[in-house]
Amino acid sequence: MTLDNIKNPKLNRLSLYRGIYSRIAKQLGIDPSYVSRVARGERQSAKVEAALLKEMRRIEKGPN
Repeated sequence: MTLDNIKNPKLNRLSLYRGIYSRIAKQLGIDPSYVSRVARGERQSAKVEAALLKEMRRIEKGPN
């Protein structure tokens, strides 16, 4: 998979963060593969997208 395959440009960098899908899935009580599908644009979920973007901002902000 290349980053070009991801439909939401804001989520492109998510593939760079190992474990993010698992963390989000655990937080939301869903399967990591579903989180991955949402990030790739194969499925739609506002709740998952919001959680992904929030986690991405947290990661990019760095340690406090």
